[in-house]
Amino acid sequence: MATGNGPDYRQDVGAEQVSSGGDRDDHNLRRGGDSRSDRESGGLVVRPTKRFRATKAQLQARYDAVLAIAREHQPTGLRFIYYTATTKKIVPKNDSGYGMVQRAVLHLRRSGRMPWEWIVDTNRWMRKPTTYGSVEDALYDLSASYRRALWHDSKTVVEVWCESESVAGVLYPITAKWDVPLYPIKGQTSDSFAYGAAQNYKADPRQLVVFYVGDHDPHGYEIETNLRAKLIEHSGRRDIEWERMACTAEDVERLELPGTKAKKTTYVDAICKTAVPWIGPAVEIEAIPPTTLRTWLDNWICDYVDPRKLEALELVEAEERNGLEAMARGWSA
Repeated sequence: MATGNGPDYRQDVGAEQVSSGGDRDDHNLRRGGDSRSDRESGGLVVRPTKRFRATKAQLQARYDAVLAIAREHQPTGLRFIYYTATTKKIVPKNDSGYGMVQRAVLHLRRSGRMPWEWIVDTNRWMRKPTTYGSVEDALYDLSASYRRALWHDSKTVVEVWCESESVAGVLYPITAKWDVPLYPIKGQTSDSFAYGAAQNYKADPRQLVVFYVGDHDPHGYEIETNLRAKLIEHSGRRDIEWERMACTAEDVERLELPGTKAKKTTYVDAICKTAVPWIGPAVEIEAIPPTTLRTWLDNWICDYVDPRKLEALELVEAEERNGLEAMARGWSA
């Protein structure tokens, strides 16, 4: 049990098992004992573990803190909320703490305090062809969603690749705003996925700029360099301008991001085909707040957009959208 002014991490459902003391001998399995059952079990004595439940006041404080994090960073994901909660000392940085965040978010959504759309889940999809009740409905839908291609006559095209679906859900509002392709690769990318993207590069000779977002750890850099190597191999283009937007060593130091000890001391760079020494902690991309990632990405993409062309495009787009609405009204007349 926590004492003083420190955080109290007691579980809300009593699932966390806490030993009865800080000494190593206070684990639930101990050596010793001389009873018949002890001797039959080889001297292993099973001690009951103490289970603690958070008080109503502690639970409410946790719910309020998680709600405040989600409100500030939505749309966001569970891992992003968890990392922010650990840095604020709301929950411990372990599986138990992640479970606390999961239960808090579920409670807040089911109770109506947290809008469901604040938490994104891009891992599950509904697949169905787009159909309409009439041509009129189709025209109205088209007029509402119609957009001119922002990069159609640009000398440069931009793409965003990221390591996971959870990150993609956080970044999508920005890539959608700027009409930029977003590729979540879910760990090591397959050759088929890389091949499909690379065919677009072969058909489009314009300068290609790729922003990459992934974990700052040996495995994360291997994922990134393997992706780059596959895109080069399948497209034949070595002129791709590649930039790791996040997470970098500079991000870790500047933002004082929480990390863990890296599982490997080197990683293999698939571009150079050499082993690269690893220095420093391993930090997941979810340690960076979603609002920060979106702001960075918005600024990075904006640097490649001509504001005068954007203004002209938006004027034409509005006129063409009005034309589609007029067609819909005329169809039903």
